[in-house]
Amino acid sequence: MSLIGALNIGKSALAAQQAALQVTGNNIANAGNPDYARQSVSMSPTQDTQLRPGLFVGNGVNLDAIQRQVDESLAGRLRGSIADGQGADQTQQWLGRVEALFNGLGDQNLSTAATAFFTSWSDLANKPQDLGLRQVVLQNGKSLAQQAQSLHSDLLSLQSDADTQLKNLTADADALAQQAANLNGQIVLAEGGTNGMANGLRDQRDAVLKKLAGLMDISTVNGDHGTVNVYLGSEPLVFAAQNQGITLQQKVVDGKLQSNVVFKSNGGRVTLHSGQIGAILSVRQGALADAITQVDQYAGALIQNLNRIHSAGQGLIGIGSATGATQIDDADQLLTNSASGVKFPPQNGSFVVHVRNKNTGLSTSTLIKVQAAGAAGDMTANDFIAALNSIAGQPVSAALQGGKVQLKSAGDDLEFSFSQDSSGVLASLGLNTFFTGSGARDIALNAALADDPRLLAAAQNGNGADNQTALAIAKMESDPMSALKGQSLKDNYQSMVNQLAVASAAAKTQAEAAATVTDTLQNQRESLSGVSMDEEAINLMRQQRAFQGAARLISVVDELMQSILQLV
Repeated sequence: MSLIGALNIGKSALAAQQAALQVTGNNIANAGNPDYARQSVSMSPTQDTQLRPGLFVGNGVNLDAIQRQVDESLAGRLRGSIADGQGADQTQQWLGRVEALFNGLGDQNLSTAATAFFTSWSDLANKPQDLGLRQVVLQNGKSLAQQAQSLHSDLLSLQSDADTQLKNLTADADALAQQAANLNGQIVLAEGGTNGMANGLRDQRDAVLKKLAGLMDISTVNGDHGTVNVYLGSEPLVFAAQNQGITLQQKVVDGKLQSNVVFKSNGGRVTLHSGQIGAILSVRQGALADAITQVDQYAGALIQNLNRIHSAGQGLIGIGSATGATQIDDADQLLTNSASGVKFPPQNGSFVVHVRNKNTGLSTSTLIKVQAAGAAGDMTANDFIAALNSIAGQPVSAALQGGKVQLKSAGDDLEFSFSQDSSGVLASLGLNTFFTGSGARDIALNAALADDPRLLAAAQNGNGADNQTALAIAKMESDPMSALKGQSLKDNYQSMVNQLAVASAAAKTQAEAAATVTDTLQNQRESLSGVSMDEEAINLMRQQRAFQGAARLISVVDELMQSILQLV
């Protein structure tokens, strides 16, 4: 035993308690930091010195480690719950935005506009010769077309917003992945292959991984030398200090813009199931894309079915000239072939052309047969033109001008009309139609009707007082349509709204459940890694007393050494 040994014991105690005080102070300083993991000091006694056989004396205390109080398994589950929660929140938010555009419970939506339109046809059927009621039909038809166009445009704008946010979030995720890779490298350098831990750097990395988990459903695996490898599915995103990188890839597939997250290193597609990016991708390419398609199909079915009825009807006056609304891409292609440019192909059947002399009142009728079975010999646009030009006396001339079929009576005293079109070829070529266009993007009221409401077809037998066409159109809203898989226009719209409502409600339930799980895991994390001010106050007092005791020991040893020196 020696005074020097006692002095060394005091020295080790002072150093250890000073470090413990610093750790406690660091805990207190980070008490409000949600990304900080509480640290604790690990001490052990130094190796004893043997004074004589069977008699050992201690030599002080060693500071072994400063450890973070972290459960890696719990941290992984917490990151997973954050991905699920933020993904569900984003899903609910975006589905709500889609649902709001349909305004299913409001007074102004596509369904109410359609109901007003078909009701005006019913009113016209009561007074088919009333020009005022004809104007109402045309105005309601224009409003319906504008409503469909507006809804389609708003959905496309929402899709564009989703693409913009995806691009920004993907860039954020790539930057976070790079930060994680950089921190891996810094941790390796700081720890230098020892058993020690660079606690501050590890806290920073955990905070980065938590943010990254909010964007994508990642998984982590501990690597060598304190690194953490980050995976997306089975593919590594961050491996040690290397970041493979991700970016948003956009390309047009079948005429539709698709967005996918891919690895920068090899272009491989990243499959995401949750997180903000995964949720927005899912809504964009799921419910939002479906809504755009369904609105387009709704408008297409409306155009096709209404035009088939209207094109075979007659207005208050005959037609002197008419230009088809359909752009013909190839007049020699079968009308049943999409290469012809026809959006709504005809079928086997026939139609009647009526030519009337306005001066004499005499009229003739000619039956035109249409072959459209989807085989060789079917009618082409040129065949249609030839068939009309072959009518006896050539009272109607037909030609292709600017890619559109144009018809004209042979003189100012002649007018023509159509009836009994069982083939739908007139609607296919856009002749005597109510709407132009092929879907929600381009649906519009036929300009010829807007210019002269008398051309609006309410009759079916050529008599101005007849209302058969108006009645057929008036009940069309509730008629099943093959283009809508047997649903009516009314039922189809309601089905769209219901699907969105159910999906939105499910997302809300999932978000609430995920929030509960996250709160539970966060509380568990706080109980282990969070800083308790009461506990730290106790530690502070204990370490203060220990430091004071060590200082007093050194003071006593110093006095004893002074006493010895005075004896010399």
